[in-house]
Order: sequence, then C-alpha cells, then structure tokens
Amino acid sequence: MTGISADSARLVGVFGGTFDPVHCGHVAVADALMRALPLSRIVFVPAARPPHRPAPSACARDRLAMLRLALASDQRFVIDETEYEREGPSYMVDTLAVLRARHAQPLALILGMDAFVSLPAWHRWRRILGLAHVIIVSRPGLDGTLPEWVRPRLVGSAEALLTAGSGRAFLFTASARPESATALREGLADGTTPASWLPDGVPDYIETHGLYRRPSRNDES
Repeated sequence: MTGISADSARLVGVFGGTFDPVHCGHVAVADALMRALPLSRIVFVPAARPPHRPAPSACARDRLAMLRLALASDQRFVIDETEYEREGPSYMVDTLAVLRARHAQPLALILGMDAFVSLPAWHRWRRILGLAHVIIVSRPGLDGTLPEWVRPRLVGSAEALLTAGSGRAFLFTASARPESATALREGLADGTTPASWLPDGVPDYIETHGLYRRPSRNDES
C-alpha cells in the first residue's frame, strides 16, 4: 500500500527579495514560519532585476553568494535562481508560474506588510493570487493596516491554506526584530553595523569584496 508523503499535505513557501544584504532577520522569520506553519520547505528567490524598487546596492552575483552563505547549514531552505536565468525584469508572477510547474504542492508567497500593501502595483498582481497563497508577515499591532480587498481572502489558520490551490491569505505575526537592510547598508558604509545582524560568513564576504562601503577620496581620485 502506497502511503501519502508528509510533504504532499504541506505548502512550499516562496520568500522573494533583493537580500541586499541578507541578514539574520530574514533567516529568523523563515525559521519561525517553518516551525509554526505547514511548510515543507522555503524557497528563497533572490531578485536579479527588481522592477518595483531602486536597483540594489550589491550586484546580483554578490547578493546570491551572500544568500548561499547564510542558508548553507539549513536543509529546510533552498535557493531558486529562476530570476537569474531569465532575461528582463524579475516579475514575481513569472517566477511563480515557473515554481508552480516545478512543485507538486501549493505555493505560499511570503511578504512583509510593506511589500504586501504595495502588491496592487506589481506586474499582473491578480495573476499572482491565481498562482499562490500569500503569507503576510506582520509585527504586533499592525494587522489593522490590511487593505479591504484582502479581507475576504483571509483564513484563520495556516492549515486552511491547504484546502485550496491558491488565492487565500494568512496573517502571521512575527516577533519584532532589530535588523533592516537599509540600516545595515548605512551601518556598513560607516563601520557601525552590529556583527550579530549578519549570518555567519556574510561579514567576511562583504569585507573581502568591499561591498557597501562609501568611496574614499582616494577611490575617487
């Protein structure tokens, strides 16, 4: 008798972003989601050419290398380089279409609250809801900022996402974290970034490759 795989009753999380740079907050959120929700794994998707925001400070190659270092020791997390293999802007709707064909399980797109509220500005955003569920990662007290259009899609438990192939939303309240990529870049530029904000291996990579530092007058001459 053939049993049902435990993974077949789970979701594949999709964690996109520029990861400029990846920091411990990214990893902590992914760990919390894996522990609390019915996810078989989380697929990190570094954006090669993000169309909805300014160009990243670090190039695509360096951001991918730092992400590999940050996730190397955890088999629950994998990296998908789909957006590096495709020409043109890195539209999430195109990436989800590829991942949907690649994985037998439903997809759950992981978005922070700021990214989620801007979702209607994304390329073919309604199609995104036809390809995946959405896990909205919020901080305590911010659930009231949800737009009205998503409220009919909200489910009360993550397990309810398993009863449909896509289009539902679940609000996950994460513990507050001090890290932010903006603060990290600013701190790295002036040498004030706490080492504890970066995963093992990433500080050495940044230092070796001279990332995020402000040009000195000697560099400019």
